[in-house]
Amino acid sequence: MKRLIIINCYVVFLLAGFTSCNKQLKDDYYDPEKTTIGYPGQLFTYMLNNDRILPTYWDYATFITGVTAKYSQIFGISTSFKMYQPSAGYNQDRWTSYYTNGILNQYREIQKNYNNLSPLAKPDQYVFTQVSKVVFYDQTAQMVDLWGDIPFSEAGSLNATNIFSTAKFDDAASIYNTIISDLKDLNMYFDTVKLSNASAKSLAAQDILLKGNLTLWRKYTNSLRLRLLMRISNVDEATAKAAVTEMLNDQNTYPLVNNNDENILLKMNPPSFKSDIRDGLTDLATSSGPVAPAYLLETVMVANNDPRTPVLWDPGILGTYKGLDPLLPADGQDSLISKHYVSNIDSATFTMNYNVPGTLFTAAEVSFLKAEAYERWNLGTAQTAYETGIKQSIAFYYSLNQSAIFRTPFSKPSLPTPDDATINAFIAGSGIAYSGTPDQKIQKIWTQKWLNFFVLQAGQAWTEVRRTGYPALTFATDGSGVTSLPPKRLMYPDTEKSYNTENYNAVSSKDTPDKKIFWEVN
Repeated sequence: MKRLIIINCYVVFLLAGFTSCNKQLKDDYYDPEKTTIGYPGQLFTYMLNNDRILPTYWDYATFITGVTAKYSQIFGISTSFKMYQPSAGYNQDRWTSYYTNGILNQYREIQKNYNNLSPLAKPDQYVFTQVSKVVFYDQTAQMVDLWGDIPFSEAGSLNATNIFSTAKFDDAASIYNTIISDLKDLNMYFDTVKLSNASAKSLAAQDILLKGNLTLWRKYTNSLRLRLLMRISNVDEATAKAAVTEMLNDQNTYPLVNNNDENILLKMNPPSFKSDIRDGLTDLATSSGPVAPAYLLETVMVANNDPRTPVLWDPGILGTYKGLDPLLPADGQDSLISKHYVSNIDSATFTMNYNVPGTLFTAAEVSFLKAEAYERWNLGTAQTAYETGIKQSIAFYYSLNQSAIFRTPFSKPSLPTPDDATINAFIAGSGIAYSGTPDQKIQKIWTQKWLNFFVLQAGQAWTEVRRTGYPALTFATDGSGVTSLPPKRLMYPDTEKSYNTENYNAVSSKDTPDKKIFWEVN
């Protein structure tokens, strides 16, 4: 029923001349009597107001819990029949939310409407084509990470030209190369552009992500490019190394998200604009929310006295932090869950918090990307970057806990950020300290980056687990004969087979769950 309401909301949005179902967005970001810039700006607001960017019930209930958080073992996995086979309907919905009623079609609409403007109107609206391109590329890369080859260059023809045509599947590596190249150009645009007063005012009003701050858009752009370059670094090391070296050796030209004040977050404004992830997370077997996995909670966090433990997890009924062993028999797992012996995702920081932001990029991720590049290519001090990333991650998650706005009647005191002595002792601990062989150091970087992604960026967590092979997670084998272990990629939805048959047939040989995405070499 809730999904039908969301779909109806979108239909009303289209038929009513892009009147928002969310009154807060309409009131705050679009007043036709006050803004001098129209259609592209309005479309950009709605492009950001997307299920896969916002922390929404639907994304968490249908995709994160059942796919990305499960396959990356951010959540504990209960043994069940066909436990690694994702829902075909929900995967179709994830595909559709990018193509039919989401990011791509909004981006094509922005392009079309910009191209239809008069020459006098275009200069003030060009900025919307550029900021929307960054978001479009971020989301496109995530689609590649899920499926591999996807329709890209020819997709969205109906929105762009009012002419319907089926779209070919572009090669996944070529899509990445296009994005990486264009992001470099976007960095230079944001560095040199001088907006008129009208354009700057409109961007600030319509940009619900970064409030028109072009410095932050530039940092988001470069940080995204750094992520994608490191992602291809195991298959095209020469290209990645050259570009990353240029970026990290000249951070005046290529500024990055370097501190938590610069995190790329779609912030909420409760009560009218708020997170509803609790409704998605509590669709699981336990009404308290997803259970913790044993490896993440016990081996990586508790065993090392990780200060993030109390803001990421609620203790079990015995007051201890315990995770679910994926190799336990199903009846043993069910007993632990039903008796609340295992920990659940933290209620104050996440499930009861209306103020959980949509998280696109954090400074901690940038630090871990730097640490990997420094360690592999001797570009800087890897240990400093690694330890900075851990400290930034701790501060970020405590800030979420401390800024929580709770659902009534829930109430819980916020937790104070650990002092420097506690954090430094944790970082110096034997399981975390930046020591060992080069391979062991890299593995520590990858593990801490995976932990930092947690549930808010579970898609990135699954991507990095596949790219790096770390952490080396253990999964129970599903004997159903369908998919014995988590897949390497998602299967294309049936609509592509039915309505884009010729183009699908060209890639059908790749449409198997064990086909690796191009950046995976493990």
